[in-house]
Amino acid sequence: MKRIWMKLALAFMAMGVGAVLITTWLAVKEMDEHFMMYANEVKSQHNEEISQVALASYRASQAWDQSAFLQLEAVSSVLGLHIALHDARGEKLGEWGQAPGAGREGEHATHAEHAERATETIPLYDGGRKIGQLVISHDDENAYMALEGHFQWAHKNTALWTMAVLLVIVVVLCIPLARTMVRPVVQVSAAAQKVAQGDLQVRVPVPERQDEIAALVVAFNNLVTSLHEQEELRKRLTADIAHELRTPLNTLLAQTEGMIDGIWEATPKHLESTRAEVLRLIRLVNDLDQVIQVEAGALPMRREQVNLRDVAEEVSEAMHVAFARNQIRFQLEGPKDAWMTGDRQRIAQVVANLLANACKHTPPDGTICVTIEKAGRDVKLQVRDNGAGIAPDDLPHVFARFYRGDRSRARERGGAGLGLTIAKGIVEAHGGQIALESSLGKGTTVTVRFPGGDEART
Repeated sequence: MKRIWMKLALAFMAMGVGAVLITTWLAVKEMDEHFMMYANEVKSQHNEEISQVALASYRASQAWDQSAFLQLEAVSSVLGLHIALHDARGEKLGEWGQAPGAGREGEHATHAEHAERATETIPLYDGGRKIGQLVISHDDENAYMALEGHFQWAHKNTALWTMAVLLVIVVVLCIPLARTMVRPVVQVSAAAQKVAQGDLQVRVPVPERQDEIAALVVAFNNLVTSLHEQEELRKRLTADIAHELRTPLNTLLAQTEGMIDGIWEATPKHLESTRAEVLRLIRLVNDLDQVIQVEAGALPMRREQVNLRDVAEEVSEAMHVAFARNQIRFQLEGPKDAWMTGDRQRIAQVVANLLANACKHTPPDGTICVTIEKAGRDVKLQVRDNGAGIAPDDLPHVFARFYRGDRSRARERGGAGLGLTIAKGIVEAHGGQIALESSLGKGTTVTVRFPGGDEART
């Protein structure tokens, strides 16, 4: 099986050889045509000069005399032409030079035809009166064919040598050029095989030239980098979810074994602790189910008129105890009416998730501020806190499932890393957008935009 660089080199060679052959053929053909035009022009000039010599001799003596015959004989000898002079009645007065084809017995008949085509008749006039005519035969075999043949031979020989050199250059350059062009593709292919075997550290050097192949290499490197990040995230998420499941399960196992062994009395308080662990597992399973539905686009939604301000007030009232316990100041700002179309329960879930995250990461004496405002036809909800903030490296992943920047703190606070993933899915299911901005040590701001709806009238 031929390699791609060999196929590319052969294609380059074929195009180069074809271009050289076509160019050489066109150059030779064009040169032949121009040389023939030049030869014909020279013949025309000679004919004109001979007729002028004949006229001048006739005018000198007003008759065709020996002086005219001598001049025409000299011209015929110098130019190697056959010249015949006829009077006005067509009678031949004289003939000089060897006739075309004379002395060439046995030659092919086409030569005589060629010589006949080279014969021209030039009428001579003096003062509007015809005084005779010249019949000039250009013996191309002697006068012009030698020059033309030599010129054409030299030109074609030069063209052939030039063509040979160009062909060698094409062959010599095509092979390394093809290998250079294909090298990144070969490297990408080899790297892809390593990636398929699990090596996500491999990278392909980016070519210096900026073309489609360089773009392919950059895209491949970005893909491998993304796969590596996703693989690292998957390992991290697997460990996180295993921890989230292991903790309540171990607690339940210990409590159940304690009851069986009689060392842990089944009092209402102890049973309530067991119930709390079960509820914790149920919440985790429910969150996982919602994440799956969100990613599949199968999350059930109702369409009704919802006042976002009322939803924010209800959720914040329900979380009043959590704010008081953590000594967090809560503020709600914005107009009384901020209507939109959507699922009231799902929207309340989004607000609850955002407030719960803000509460977890805001220190005592901190502040959480919820602002609701109209932005054109949209309704905007903004949740700001002055808590710990999020590291810049973690910001691109905050909406990924199970992702937690500080895993140890997140576990202590009971988060599974699914709240923002679910919130993002619900917002997008409503045709909205969610964005997060944060500065480490200064706090976090989450902005949600919902398409506005018709305002309800009471």
